[in-house]
Amino acid sequence: MTLVGHQATIGWTVDVADAPTCLAMSGGRLVIAGIEGTVHVIAPGSGAVVAQTEITGRLTHAAIRPTEDRVALTGPFGGWLWTIEDDSLRPLVDRAWCSVARWATDRRLAVAAGRHVDLFDESGDLLWRSEKFPSTVTDISWLGGRHRLAVAAYGGVHIIEPREHGTSTFMPFTGSLLAICSSPNGRWIVSGNQDATLQVFRSDNDTRLEMEGYPSKISRVSFDSTGRFLANDGAPEVSVWDFGGAGPRGRAPVLLVTEAADQPDTIGAFAWQPDAAVLAVGWASGSCNTYRILDGIPGKPLRPSTVLAELDTEISALAWEPGGRAIAIAGSDGVVRQVELSAGSHR
Repeated sequence: MTLVGHQATIGWTVDVADAPTCLAMSGGRLVIAGIEGTVHVIAPGSGAVVAQTEITGRLTHAAIRPTEDRVALTGPFGGWLWTIEDDSLRPLVDRAWCSVARWATDRRLAVAAGRHVDLFDESGDLLWRSEKFPSTVTDISWLGGRHRLAVAAYGGVHIIEPREHGTSTFMPFTGSLLAICSSPNGRWIVSGNQDATLQVFRSDNDTRLEMEGYPSKISRVSFDSTGRFLANDGAPEVSVWDFGGAGPRGRAPVLLVTEAADQPDTIGAFAWQPDAAVLAVGWASGSCNTYRILDGIPGKPLRPSTVLAELDTEISALAWEPGGRAIAIAGSDGVVRQVELSAGSHR
C-alpha cells in the first residue's frame, strides 16, 4: 500500500482472510462481512479484532444496531441477527434471498426477505410482514424516519407503512430496479436500474424524472447527509447530481475521475463523508481518492482533492468513521486499512 501526499496517513491494517463485501461503521465498532460468510468486529481506534463469527454461505450486507451490540446480516441464503457480547446468532429469514437489512431505530429492523419485507424488534422477533411484491426485493430505504419504507422490486417503487392496515403507494417504472436510496427528509427517492437509467421519484407527488445514457447498469446510488448531492455508478466515472432547490431537472452531473483521467477505470465502492460534501471513491485499479464536490463544474471531470491510497488490489468496500476524520478501506485481498485524514484534507 502506498499513501500519496501528506494529508493522509495510515492508521492500522488487519487481514480477515476473506474478500470483504460490506463494511459497516459505528462510533465504536467496524463490522466486516465477507464473501465466504465471515464476520469480524474491529475496534476502529486500534484495529484489534474484538469479535468474530461465521455464516454458512455468502454475505452481502451488514447493519449495526445504533446501540452497537447487535449486527443484522443478510445474504443469498437468509438473514441473521448476531449479538456480539454473547456470540449468539439468531436466524431471521431462512432460505430466501435477503439483499439488505436497515435499522430505523435500535428497536426496529427492516429486512428485504425474498419477495417480502419483514420488520423485527431488537431481539429478532417478527413484528410485521408485508404482502408479496412482484419480484425479489432488491433494496429498501427508510423515508425520513421510522414510519415509512421505500421498497425496490421489479416494476417500480412501493412506499409502505410497515404496520397493520398501513397505507401503500406505488410508483410505477417498467424495469428491474437494482438499488434505491432516499434523501434524508424523504422527499426524493432514486433507483439505479438494470436498463442503465436513474429513475427519480418525488415521494409527495407523481413526479418522475429519468437520467439515461449510461453505458452500463446502475447498482450504486447514495445521497450525502444533507440530501443535496446524489452519487451513482453506471459509467467509468462517478456521477454526482445536484438536487438542491427544485431538483436535478435540466442539470448535468459532476463527473469524478481518477488522476489518470485518460485511462478508464471501474468503480469498486464509494461513500459520503458524514459531515461534508466529500465523496470517497475506491477504484478497481486500487486507487482510493476523495473529491470535494463543491469544487466541481457540472458536465466536467473532477479530479481528486486527496489521494488516500494506491493499493495492489481492487477496492471492494469503504466506511467513514462518524466524525469523518478516518476511513476504512477494504481490498479484495482481504486486507482492511484505516486511513486518517488531516483537518485540511477533507473540507
